[in-house]
Amino acid sequence: MTQYAAYPDDDLLRQPKRRRARRTSTTAWLLRGTTTCLVLAAGLMLANIAMKWTDGLGESSGRDSDPTPMTLFIGHQRLTVPANMFRFAEQRNVGPQQRIDLVVHWPEMSGYAPTFKNDYIDTSASAPLIFLTIKQRDTLTDSTGRLINVYQHFFEDGTIPAPAGLIGHHLSEDSGLSGEEVFFEAGSTEPFTTHCTATDNPGFPASCLTEIHAGEDLSVQIRFRKGLLPNWAGIKSGVRVLLLSFGVTS
Repeated sequence: MTQYAAYPDDDLLRQPKRRRARRTSTTAWLLRGTTTCLVLAAGLMLANIAMKWTDGLGESSGRDSDPTPMTLFIGHQRLTVPANMFRFAEQRNVGPQQRIDLVVHWPEMSGYAPTFKNDYIDTSASAPLIFLTIKQRDTLTDSTGRLINVYQHFFEDGTIPAPAGLIGHHLSEDSGLSGEEVFFEAGSTEPFTTHCTATDNPGFPASCLTEIHAGEDLSVQIRFRKGLLPNWAGIKSGVRVLLLSFGVTS
């Protein structure tokens, strides 16, 4: 089975850094213990999501402009995916798959076409591409669950500027992710939630990652450049419509 090392985000999920031990009251100790239990129950935390977006994007071997649907299985889930959405040629096969890695063009939410060629090698902060990894679920919770059970316990005081409809917070030093940011949908019972790198580094634009659970046992990781964050509502709805077109409920 081919290993896709181009995605270091397979190791993004890890235990949050524990807070430094301090003398504290029994009540505060119990509260901290409860929070720790919630963190463990929520599963692993998204960490260091500074991903190498441009790895392999300049290569043409993995692309195909043929939109013919291909039927495959991940676990027991049947999916029908256009061939031109696959990032890796090795995954463009009918039958069982461990995971699939897709690239879709924003805002069309469609696969590769020659007219989009320049966008597929765009290294700017607003490259119009959305990366999806679909695989069997291996975490107990998605990004919304992490907001409730993990992230909110490590927010710094005060909010940060955020696109319309979102609330943003810096993560504290105690989180082990100091300076990184979490944005979530205001006023929703199931808020869109994404974890972003804080600043751009030379040649390495800031990026955001969110994870949702779909179907009976699938995880869908959604990655995009931070410059697309103002389009979060369209990305949220577009991904759900796309999954439905694959035959997956979300």
